[in-house]
Amino acid sequence: MSGHRVCSRLFWRHARQLAHQQRAPFTPCSVSLTSASSASTFGPASTTTQTHRGTHWPSTSSTALRCFGSNGSAAAPAPQTTQAATDAAHAAFSSDASSSGRDSGSVAPQRHIYATKGYGSHPPPRRGSVPLWTDDAIPPLPRLPLQRRIFCNRALNMKQIKAVGYDMDYTLAQYKPDTFEGLAHKETVTKLIEVFRYPEELRQLDFQWDYMTKGLIIDKERGNMLKVDRHNYVKVAYHGFEELSAEKRKAIYNSHQSTHSGGGGVFEEAGGYAMVDTLFSLAEAYLYMQLVDMKDGSAAAAGSNGVKPGFEALQRKSYKDLYRDLRTAVDMCHRDGSLKRAVAANPEKFIHRDENLVHVLETQRAAGRTLFLATNSLFDYTNVVMNFLLLGKTGSQKTTDWLKYFDVVMVGCAKPSFFQHRAPLFSIDVNTGMLRNTDNGAPIIPIDEQDMSVDMSPSDSPVDTHALRNPALAAATGAAALRPGAGAGLRAAALGGGNVFQGGWYGDLHKMLGVTEGSQVLYIGDHIYGDIVKSKKDIGWRTMLVVPELELELEKAGRSAKMADELRQLRQLRDEYDDRIQRLKWSIAQEAAAAANGGAKGPEAEEATRDAQQLLEAAEVDRAQLKARHSALLRAHHKQFHPIWGQLMKTGHQNSRFAHQIERYACLYTSHVSNLAFFSPDKSWMGRMDVMAHEAEGEVWDAMDAGLDAAGMPPSGADMDVGV
Repeated sequence: MSGHRVCSRLFWRHARQLAHQQRAPFTPCSVSLTSASSASTFGPASTTTQTHRGTHWPSTSSTALRCFGSNGSAAAPAPQTTQAATDAAHAAFSSDASSSGRDSGSVAPQRHIYATKGYGSHPPPRRGSVPLWTDDAIPPLPRLPLQRRIFCNRALNMKQIKAVGYDMDYTLAQYKPDTFEGLAHKETVTKLIEVFRYPEELRQLDFQWDYMTKGLIIDKERGNMLKVDRHNYVKVAYHGFEELSAEKRKAIYNSHQSTHSGGGGVFEEAGGYAMVDTLFSLAEAYLYMQLVDMKDGSAAAAGSNGVKPGFEALQRKSYKDLYRDLRTAVDMCHRDGSLKRAVAANPEKFIHRDENLVHVLETQRAAGRTLFLATNSLFDYTNVVMNFLLLGKTGSQKTTDWLKYFDVVMVGCAKPSFFQHRAPLFSIDVNTGMLRNTDNGAPIIPIDEQDMSVDMSPSDSPVDTHALRNPALAAATGAAALRPGAGAGLRAAALGGGNVFQGGWYGDLHKMLGVTEGSQVLYIGDHIYGDIVKSKKDIGWRTMLVVPELELELEKAGRSAKMADELRQLRQLRDEYDDRIQRLKWSIAQEAAAAANGGAKGPEAEEATRDAQQLLEAAEVDRAQLKARHSALLRAHHKQFHPIWGQLMKTGHQNSRFAHQIERYACLYTSHVSNLAFFSPDKSWMGRMDVMAHEAEGEVWDAMDAGLDAAGMPPSGADMDVGV
């Protein structure tokens, strides 16, 4: 029997064994890898080899590989574009590439056409789309949709939480990135031109709001954009809009000679890196890629004729200088009010209205929680946004009635410094916006002020608790009667307008909330570092991360589940092949060594050696084709999500750095704050069971089954050790 036939038989035997181990039916098919890859927007539909931005899609000729499939995944890939649509996308890309600075000498690279599928902020769930927690004592089936669920990394019993806090921007307020980030991009370009004397051609730059994702890292020294896994291994890298080859990427970041070899690289601001940790950073990151492209493109266009007029300053700047100017321009946009004025004039244009927010706040308060708002925005802007979100009021209709939903409002927090360093604390007159000094939260009453916060008229009590505007002052004066019920005293202060503060630090907030330790506070935010990591590490708050992109991630993961299952089987099948090849090589080497030492070798031994060699050659061919299929299918799966950066939570088969941070520091995470409306405010969240590598292997369960079969009936419950 020929070696290749034997090898093919072994291939199918192992494939079926693998499918059985994974408790999944094995369904051979006749669809080639290219059809599976065509599920990707830019994967080939029928050609043997196609290239897109340096990505090669190899064909495969192995019958075994063409037929291999899992659950029909190759036969029934995720919804794919038609050939006409794919050709149109390629044509659009080609046209766009021809207009970029690097390809044609133009100095204004334009929008790069990709089907990025709307990554970024997503509208919150509409009222009535899913029954609220309070709607029905016995919830109907089916279970709550994945997009509405809250995921738990660390067990959290809400009955142990005394205070629940919220960030505002991109947490309570979900911005519309196409309008808000588009405005930020436009205003930043204006600052770069008018303040930093950048070329007027910057005004020609377009903005694609869904091109970038969170969790990326900017290499300011080299002008690169990186995506790394949880081991800090760089898996995806772009210089401007040009993807770095695997060889260049590994040489710079992952080789033994690089400073990041062995996963030991630390990507920190001090080391020349910047983190794209929030949706606010997407416009900034995209514009940086455009500036890098423009700098490189203008140099290429100049050639020997010198730099084009107006681009001299750009050429003198390093990539690090570009980022410094960009960051300063972004800060200027926030300081001069250009963004805030536009939002204040028409909040509906820039912010999604969440119909379930009021319900969430009311049910948490009814459950006895103290609520607070802690935001880096100042009060004037906070007042605009919260009026729109909670009251539906804009312009001259604005009131301070929204303050009744919070016991304490902290603005201008300067997170993450808020969790580390003491800062001056001021109270805010919500009618005038004036700041007043405080003494650890208690108001300092000016001499001769007519409208004092404390009634100084004679009474049996040294302090009239009914006149107190500030709960911290109540605590300082021993006015315990101000708190007849959980949060009641703070709500009384809220009605007096004395619950709004600026600056300070977490110690001041703890006094106002009446908490004695960080574990009594649950804080909900969107910034993985500024809201979650620092509050968890430094002061022990319990945390919940809002990840709007998770909405689309879950949808895409459901559609590509079969492809993901096939990838898992391919990984194990490759391991099986590697093991068999090593066995064959060892056997052949031992036979050769024995012959070299003068050992007799009869006809049967020689035939066995020839068969083993044929098996080895055939197995190596199949392994190479299996690897090619696996690599191409992995890239197709990558493109099923964001076609540039892939899954938000994955880089290849590993968790991304962003996912690793979520797992370590976010007790809970979800797509929208209002998902809390579908759960009891007293819910005890249970963390998932940790699974180690040895527990995830199917062979463990097969071995257990075999052991039970050999021993007969399993032991009774009384004989089993069920101790924890």
